[in-house]
Amino acid sequence: MTRAPRNSRSRLTASIGTVLLSSAVVVAWALPATAAGRGHAEAQMQVATEGMTAQEQVREQARLSSWLISELPALDAMARIPLDRAEIEAVDRGPRTTFPLRVGLVKSVVPAIDLAGLTRGRSGGHATRGASALAHPTSDGGVVWAVAVSSEEAGSIRLHVEGLSLPSNAALYFYSRTGVAFGPYTADGPNRTGEFWTESVYGTEGILQVRLAAPVTDADLDAVSFRVVEAGVVTRKFAGAPPVEVAPQPLPESHDTWPCADNIACLVDANCGSVGPAAPAKDAVAKMEWVQGAFIFTCTGGRIASNAPGQTLYFLTANHCVSKNNAAQNVQFFWQFDTSSCNGVCPHNAGSLQTTGSTVTKTGRKGDFTLLHLNTAPPAGTVLLGWNSTPVANSNGTPLYRISNPNFGPQVYSQHNVSTSAGTCSGWPRGERIYSKDITGAIDGGSSGSPVVNGSSQIVGQLSGLCGTNVNDACDEQANATVDGAFAFYFALVQPFLNP
Repeated sequence: MTRAPRNSRSRLTASIGTVLLSSAVVVAWALPATAAGRGHAEAQMQVATEGMTAQEQVREQARLSSWLISELPALDAMARIPLDRAEIEAVDRGPRTTFPLRVGLVKSVVPAIDLAGLTRGRSGGHATRGASALAHPTSDGGVVWAVAVSSEEAGSIRLHVEGLSLPSNAALYFYSRTGVAFGPYTADGPNRTGEFWTESVYGTEGILQVRLAAPVTDADLDAVSFRVVEAGVVTRKFAGAPPVEVAPQPLPESHDTWPCADNIACLVDANCGSVGPAAPAKDAVAKMEWVQGAFIFTCTGGRIASNAPGQTLYFLTANHCVSKNNAAQNVQFFWQFDTSSCNGVCPHNAGSLQTTGSTVTKTGRKGDFTLLHLNTAPPAGTVLLGWNSTPVANSNGTPLYRISNPNFGPQVYSQHNVSTSAGTCSGWPRGERIYSKDITGAIDGGSSGSPVVNGSSQIVGQLSGLCGTNVNDACDEQANATVDGAFAFYFALVQPFLNP
């Protein structure tokens, strides 16, 4: 969510700097959209009624994990992800002024997993291509192959699968022994290119497993092919307390309590007291995790309503977070990620509501926005926030409200009042951006992209970062202003999708 000043010219004066913080059925919350005053447009809030509930997702993950573990063969080979303590500390102690916030890194898998066909195994038999390529029989006539990937220093693991090619009766899964499982990945993968990132499993080990359903021919075995040469690892600091290894079932609650993650003193737990017009955003925002280059990053974003019939999968975040499809495709979205109660128990990443994957619909550096289209419907009960194209950047004193997920942790609440007297930063002109002063709470690294709403709970912008003379201290509301990309400024670019 954060970013240091671009260079010396990124300041209005020598003393001002910038920080970038970094198909469902829905029912209308209110009346259908109508033209707002002065010819401006708006959309009303909607609530998704289809998609898995939290309880359904936990049950499905537990069922899948239990089934996979029941067929897990003896693991003759394992792969490791070597991590250097200095590399971990560089992420953990990295400045919040990087943009967006880094929470992990990409490392090699040793030895690389390179599967080019399987050999049918029999009781007492041996594989001709080595133990790692031995397919073990299942009780129903199928076969299974698996490898464990581990790292003692990891908080979570996700794998980069390349060259995936599976016969029609085969599926690939990635899971942990704690009741979390993802897949099936079939044919040439979810992107139809053979290349993709799996979801993250939390803990120090993940199991990659191939299952072929009966009847299985030698041609089927020969057709199984993929490789894994690198993995993404979220550090333990950002991943939180590791899940306890238990029989597959809903994960036990964490014993960690607020402040969760690396939260600073001025942040306010979103479950404490009234959050006013921001309340619907608690069910609309998601924290984001994605791999890009050598690192894993995090930001926040939120579901946004469209007046186009049937268009229910749009999601708004910041351009400086995600702007290209190669990153958008592997974004993991963590929905309704909050504490158990006011200043209560911190949530488990492993047991949270998750969906994965998106494509870029429209993006722009001016206004710092990206409109994504989600690949999968988020859980039932999530909210699509309404929006309003009326400009507010020059409406001094107008209150704005926000829910965000800083530091890869649970939701926080903040209120900001528009300030037309706050100094502006070069490249962030008022009008294109909304400048405001913190009234309650604050934002921090990882809050970038979080939608900011007006008194009617309608989106009017999304977070870019801080501008001021002390941007390394997110609690200094006197020296800094909070800056959002203005929805009104770039509305014409997203209008074909949100208000055709």
